[in-house]
Amino acid sequence: MLGGAFLVLVLLTIPMTYPQAFRLRDGVNDAGDPLLNTWALAWVAHQLPIAPGHIFDANIFYPQRRSLAFSETLLVPGIAAAPLFWLGAGAVLVYNLVFLSAMVLSGLGVVLLVHELTGEAGPAIVAGIIFAFLPFRMDHYAHMQLQQTEWIPLALWALHRVSNTGRWADGVKLGALTAFQMLSCMYFGIFLVPYLAVVALVLLLADVRKKRVETGMVVSWDAPALRRRVLVLLLAGAVCLTITAPVARAYMAAKAVVGERSAEEVANGSATWRNYLSAPSMNVMYGRWSEDFGGAERRLFPGVVATALALVALWPPLSKPRIAYGVALLFAFDMSLGFNGLTYRLLYNYILPFRGLRIPARMGLMVGFTLAVLAGFGTARLTALARRPLARHVAVAVIALLVLLEYRSQPLRLTTIPLAPPDIYGDLLKDRGDAPTVAIIELPIAKEDPTFMYYSTFHWQYLLNGYSGFFPPAFDRLAHLLDEFPYGGSLTAIRGRGARYLLIHGELLYPDEYARLVSAAGQAEGLALIARRPWQGREISLYRIMY
Repeated sequence: MLGGAFLVLVLLTIPMTYPQAFRLRDGVNDAGDPLLNTWALAWVAHQLPIAPGHIFDANIFYPQRRSLAFSETLLVPGIAAAPLFWLGAGAVLVYNLVFLSAMVLSGLGVVLLVHELTGEAGPAIVAGIIFAFLPFRMDHYAHMQLQQTEWIPLALWALHRVSNTGRWADGVKLGALTAFQMLSCMYFGIFLVPYLAVVALVLLLADVRKKRVETGMVVSWDAPALRRRVLVLLLAGAVCLTITAPVARAYMAAKAVVGERSAEEVANGSATWRNYLSAPSMNVMYGRWSEDFGGAERRLFPGVVATALALVALWPPLSKPRIAYGVALLFAFDMSLGFNGLTYRLLYNYILPFRGLRIPARMGLMVGFTLAVLAGFGTARLTALARRPLARHVAVAVIALLVLLEYRSQPLRLTTIPLAPPDIYGDLLKDRGDAPTVAIIELPIAKEDPTFMYYSTFHWQYLLNGYSGFFPPAFDRLAHLLDEFPYGGSLTAIRGRGARYLLIHGELLYPDEYARLVSAAGQAEGLALIARRPWQGREISLYRIMY
């Protein structure tokens, strides 16, 4: 069953993300976060065989340490994709394969979970399609890290096994799968923990029985079984903490440098109930008329079909799992409201990891996940009304088709990324000779552009530049000084950070600004011109910094 579901999801991914499957080698959504994540995947593959103990000491924001932890580390997808890099696959190709596989595997995980809960293959595939192609994913198409949700359904699958059997092995699986989600996307890993706690609590309480006797009401439960399940859940927590401890230390060290998210940032990233009426602008069916209900990071529409199927699932009589996911749906919705809701402010105030998250509205993904699971139950209820197997298959196909029509998007506009770096880096490596890896500074030093990080995947020199979720204060000070390059102490600051080479990228500057910078660099003491090379119809200049 899983093999067939995998094939279905792969085939559906091609039209649902058109034309991405035909531009795997060089096409990304834009040149911002996709290049950041391309670099992160490549860095993990580069560093693993060299010095895995220093994997967080990335080559950006030099000489800052643990700079990988300033954003999503992508450790699990990076480790999984590393063999592709080692076999010679291009960085953009690897990025796109990881990106699309996350959709497929996320859907497949829900198929496994819902099939375990319902025993029905067709409804499980419907649920998998909903989670794989949620409108949330298309709204965050530039955020590959937010597609890394494949461990969420697997963690719930393990939780249900713990609830049903109380086996220690299932507790280990639950802890490991939760940790893998943390190491794939920290946002959803942190969101997953309280979500799991809510589902686990409901499942445990559902086993409590009330019985009326002559003296009143008696509450009873299987104390040994309950005790064992609680101990297994504690084991799961210990396993998760053990696996994530190195990353937690790196994030804590990074926090000491870059600080936390302010209450104002979190408030701005909080959703409202109206945002659940807003679909991404590229959605064919709803995008145009629903734009006014949302905004950046707050287009959370989950679909009419998924919502209707969830309501069918929540119609009495209710089973234990459906009660659990009904409560979890309310919890996830309230969490997505951030400071507009009831629970998130408490977590922000008292649970340290939540102070590093800027956008509670991303909990809308967990709302979509819960609706997908409930939609599987709803589909099973509806198809059970059909007496003949053929009628059930037709019903499943019709429901899946309606979901796909709702979720269909306009063709994506992709940015073409060079498959090779500018030739100027070859001049840099030639001039460096047999010297160890050196530090370089590249102008313009824009905070919104990770292009230089992508180029660094071809040479792996240290960069004073960087682009990330957080920026260290030292980088901000350097960027301010470079506004007056090469005057105002900018060259002294560059030398103080150990830079040996300077590159001025004319393709990223207005012609007059490039001419001004090159002229000033030519007159500055301590800069020696090494080479000039054409690139993208413009020119890049390379200088050695003299000490």
